[in-house]
Amino acid sequence: MYRKTAEAIMCRLLPDSPTATSSRTDSGLIWIVQYNSLQHAVASAFLAVLYSDYMLTSSTETLYCSGKSYLPDDLRNFAISQADYLLGENPMNMSYLVGFGSNYPSYVHHRGSSIPAYADTGCKDGFKWLYSKNPNPNVAMGALVGGPFLNESYIDIRNNSMQGEPTTYNSALLVGLLSGIVTTSSVVKSF
Repeated sequence: MYRKTAEAIMCRLLPDSPTATSSRTDSGLIWIVQYNSLQHAVASAFLAVLYSDYMLTSSTETLYCSGKSYLPDDLRNFAISQADYLLGENPMNMSYLVGFGSNYPSYVHHRGSSIPAYADTGCKDGFKWLYSKNPNPNVAMGALVGGPFLNESYIDIRNNSMQGEPTTYNSALLVGLLSGIVTTSSVVKSF
């Protein structure tokens, strides 16, 4: 029962599967909700890497989606496409991972980034930096922001928490995804 459920999910993720979800942007990013949209794309890609590993380690050579067959590499390629999108291969040519590449959000919705390091502030003083037009004085290196809207646009203003707020649950998924993409092939060969 669990395997059938996992297979159905994988079949929904693969873009050319007969049962592929239409819940994605025109460029292929899995897209479910507008608030923190990348959480679903990164989680889906991470699950695809895990299932690809499962297929390789359990000698399950093929995934069947309504009669069409897929290999572990197909799942891996889907995962890589999601990672590539969030790292800058998207219509905005923007990396949603702060500090990666030359074009990433400058107005991240994050107090540690937007308030100068040696500012003398009270609890309510942060609003003057929240509404400031200046880029963040501190770069939140490695923070994964919420992501694009369905139309693949991103509004880089500090008060846009829907798109510009980094979260630990996105970052944790991204670490898992990128680790899986980088290391899986050599790990699996050792089995």
